[in-house]
Amino acid sequence: MEANFFRFLAAELGTLLEGRRIDKIFGPAPGVWTIKVQNSGEPLHLLFRPAKSAGHLFLSAIKPVNPQNAPAMAMWYRKRLRNRLILGWKMDWPNLKLALELSPRTDPISGRYLVIDARTGMEFADELGDGFDTQPDWPALEDVRENAEIWREYPHISPPLRKVLSAQLEDEAHQLYFKVASGTADTFHVSKNKQGWQSPNVWPSDKEGDIFSSALDAANAYGERTLFPLLEMEEEKPAQTQLKRARKKIKRNLTRLDEEQARLQKLADEKIKAEAMQAELYRFKDHEGLEEITVSHPIHGTMTVALNPYLSPTENMEKYFKLAAKAGRGFPHIKRRRREMLRQLEMLENGDIPEGHTLTRREKSAPEGTSLPKRYKGLAVTIFRSSDGFTIIRGKNKKANHDILSKAASPFDYWFHVADGPSSHIILKRDHPGQDVPEATLTEAAILCGLKSYRKDDGKADIMYALVKDVRKVKGFAHGQVMVDKKLGTIRVELDSALESKLG
Repeated sequence: MEANFFRFLAAELGTLLEGRRIDKIFGPAPGVWTIKVQNSGEPLHLLFRPAKSAGHLFLSAIKPVNPQNAPAMAMWYRKRLRNRLILGWKMDWPNLKLALELSPRTDPISGRYLVIDARTGMEFADELGDGFDTQPDWPALEDVRENAEIWREYPHISPPLRKVLSAQLEDEAHQLYFKVASGTADTFHVSKNKQGWQSPNVWPSDKEGDIFSSALDAANAYGERTLFPLLEMEEEKPAQTQLKRARKKIKRNLTRLDEEQARLQKLADEKIKAEAMQAELYRFKDHEGLEEITVSHPIHGTMTVALNPYLSPTENMEKYFKLAAKAGRGFPHIKRRRREMLRQLEMLENGDIPEGHTLTRREKSAPEGTSLPKRYKGLAVTIFRSSDGFTIIRGKNKKANHDILSKAASPFDYWFHVADGPSSHIILKRDHPGQDVPEATLTEAAILCGLKSYRKDDGKADIMYALVKDVRKVKGFAHGQVMVDKKLGTIRVELDSALESKLG
């Protein structure tokens, strides 16, 4: 995160958080923290992910999905932060640090300040270092534009700031430098390039992007657009790791199978020796203690055959025939096993985990005949793609309707259901909480819902929709029955049955 943007963001955050109480802390993914903060309206969560460059620090009404078992560090912080009041704040913005002063806590003993370091993480401190809340000096603009290493002495003159100042005309550079140095900047920018959304800045970019009047709004927009998709990827990692291990295991077994086939081939080649001995057995069948003989095979010519001197020539010949016969019996098993392993490997390449491998409930294979993304395996659902490219998931039965809320949906996705009776549940996937959904896609999701409802033959239906976070499964309710805390709206649609084949 750029230091000068952090200056404005930390000031807005500190002002907003002062006087609020910390409710709880969660660890949705390694290195990511969710701090739930007291709020009289909708839920308020401080989301924090430290990183050397593109870190995240923003507020969201959406709480990311958490693992079933809280990480040890989340529990450690929870004991030390829960119910503590945020009394005040200080910032060392050139070094990307915001310190929240907390009400005292003696059981367990923890520091007076929670220091949020945008680069390295969180820690408690009883005292802040000298100069923590002081303003830095600003060198002359000419020195900034000429000295590429100036950030070493003045960390707030970040390389991105120096780059933009060096590229501007002198008058423009002076105006921007004054706004940044005086803390009077009033616009904040989030731009997008080929790699995706870039960290917010206090200055505009020549790339596509959005302009905000608040640093907190810019941080929220960037955070929701980038952190939530990142968390979705983290959620997929266990399945990806398991698939990788399964592939590695099968490839290792195929290598062993190659070695076994080579061993059996050597045994099969012993038949040639036996056949050569059989052709000339009359010459030495009555000899004893022979260690080798020279014979001529009708096809392979003259060869020397090693013998066990404790066996007769006839017994040596029979031994070679038995070894060759053993190899012959083994080859069909090798062939069958190889065919089976290659089939399993093909399944893995398609995202399925073959039978016999350890699975989590979420990763089990989908019903035969379906082709689903990895995270939806094992769910009785149909996947559609809207005309605008959004993924729409429809449950096939009551259990699937029950499961898709927790296994296929994020809190910021949309949920659809017929307004006044039974129907399938529909999940409309979004990439992040701030993503807009076109009207056409909302209508298509509503139609797909109505086509699997008691209104399917009526021609029209009223379909309600809500955020997934506002839909609750209640203990004691039958599968598919939920409580909706807050509806976003109701859509009246004409039920076009051809839409299923069009979007399927």
